[in-house]
Amino acid sequence: MNYLEAYDKQSGLLVVEYPLHGIDVPDLKRMLGIDESIEIYGYDLLPAQAEQLARYIDEPFTIDSSYDYQVGFYRE
Repeated sequence: MNYLEAYDKQSGLLVVEYPLHGIDVPDLKRMLGIDESIEIYGYDLLPAQAEQLARYIDEPFTIDSSYDYQVGFYRE
């Protein structure tokens, strides 16, 4: 499972993570423009990129300007 992670800009601490459903690692990398051959564990996102991932989250999601967003790539 991969996650959209939200970090507090002030403290740098992880505040919340949203599981991304229905998108696998290769598709996620293509969407973000990441070379598929690169092994990656975290990727910083622009707010617009985070907003694009909202369709893969099973709960309401809106961008919060007090957070920095990152995709966490995890292998099961």
